[in-house]
Amino acid sequence: MVEEISLEEYKKAYREIRTEEERRGFLAHLIAYIGINVMLIALNLLYVPQHIWFYWPLVGWGIGLTMHYIFRIRLLEKDLRDMEAKAEYRARKSKK
Repeated sequence: MVEEISLEEYKKAYREIRTEEERRGFLAHLIAYIGINVMLIALNLLYVPQHIWFYWPLVGWGIGLTMHYIFRIRLLEKDLRDMEAKAEYRARKSKK
């Protein structure tokens, strides 16, 4: 026999899964950012030290990484609340 779970337990589990997935995705992008930019800095300083250009991809990609953090990690709780409210509204509307 399958034990029923409450809506609150389901929402908590869903939030945990989404948070974990978003953090894992951000960490993967952060690792790629660090690794690739270290290589770009090394290439720039080894082969063209008279013309420093590595800061352009560092800053540009850094802005993108910052946006990823803000919108996918920091604002995740707000997004989840919004989605729950929409789902609840739709469920109540379909009951009528």
